[in-house]
Amino acid sequence: MKKRIISLLIVCILVLSGCGKNRYPDLPKDAIAFKTGEEMGIVYNKREYVCFGTIGKTMKNSEVDKCIGYIIQDENNSSVPDENDKDTRVYTLKSDENNNFLMVYYVGTTLMNQPEFYRAIDTKGENISIPEYIEDLDYEWWK
Repeated sequence: MKKRIISLLIVCILVLSGCGKNRYPDLPKDAIAFKTGEEMGIVYNKREYVCFGTIGKTMKNSEVDKCIGYIIQDENNSSVPDENDKDTRVYTLKSDENNNFLMVYYVGTTLMNQPEFYRAIDTKGENISIPEYIEDLDYEWWK
């Protein structure tokens, strides 16, 4: 009986340890170190991006195109600044060939982690295609 309980416990631990882990592309050698200012925007390819939404529906890992860099934690952030912390990664999306959206995802250890999606501000007021897995958080700025 003890062996069954221990075996079941081991199986549960193995199953739970894999839950919620996403396998996105690794940080490239030429990664961009993004600094966020007071506006919490990201500048990529001369376009500024600000927070737009989160994940609404299931998103397959294959939807992520590539990792382009990481966000440096700064004084405006509530966490302790650490320029060596490269766990908040920025990704492009395969279904968004115009790069109107970027995905920000924390790859470090955490129980619950959801990606955030940033939208290029030059798309404000334009009728662009929004990937179906992005849920608009209805920020006032985007209205």
